[in-house]
Amino acid sequence: MKFWVEGKGVYVLAALLTVIIGIIAVVVYQSPTKRRFLGNIVVPCVFIALAFFFAVIASGFPAEEAGPEIIPYLWCLLLAIFSGFILIRTWMGKAEPDPQSGRLDMLARFIGATLAYLIGMQLVGYYLTTFIFLVAVIYFLGYRKYVTLFAVAGGWVLFAYLVFQRMLYVPFPVGKLIEMLSD
Repeated sequence: MKFWVEGKGVYVLAALLTVIIGIIAVVVYQSPTKRRFLGNIVVPCVFIALAFFFAVIASGFPAEEAGPEIIPYLWCLLLAIFSGFILIRTWMGKAEPDPQSGRLDMLARFIGATLAYLIGMQLVGYYLTTFIFLVAVIYFLGYRKYVTLFAVAGGWVLFAYLVFQRMLYVPFPVGKLIEMLSD
């Protein structure tokens, strides 16, 4: 298992999963009946592959009873379950066909917000960055009830702090700027 967690094994695993997703996409695209559901099939497959990839990476984390590897496993499991649910609905014929066009501006906003979130977490830590990220993406989705918006973002941060930091002793990133200020 160590091969897949470090060095070239990570790249080999990523390449294998990419090839598998590519094959699935080609097979679905070639099917006249399933082509209309290409996004409903390929996107959940990508998320399941990502969940598997990150679960393999998390297996290299230090093993403790309730340590840092628990959270990635939890997220990976939930991601795989919900993606599997979408796949099952699609294969059973209960899903709507893919829309004809998407909103690339919204996609660009979410990609930018996610990149800013990842960078921001390294600089100012999990709590502040998560609060800002949640407020931003909920706003991008068109929700304008600001009290509820801030309550949801603040509630998630408080929940993460109480459950994971206090009860399970799972540390979150503090951020380089916060570390420098606290020294």
